[in-house]
Amino acid sequence: GEGPCSPCPPNSRTTSGAAMVCTCRNGFFRADTDPADSACTSVPSAPRNVISNVNETSLVLEWSEPQDT
Repeated sequence: GEGPCSPCPPNSRTTSGAAMVCTCRNGFFRADTDPADSACTSVPSAPRNVISNVNETSLVLEWSEPQDT
């Protein structure tokens, strides 16, 4: 195409030179609404320190942020 080539975004690849689209590597994803030149990401790790509190009418969950977001 026109213009210089650019490397694939993080966690993506292509099988040929001068490809128009880079696909995500196994285990990584890009949302349908993400631009094709955005990085591919993986799912976060599980939340840490999950605590549940139950009373007669409700359940409250609290947790710490995942180690890997």
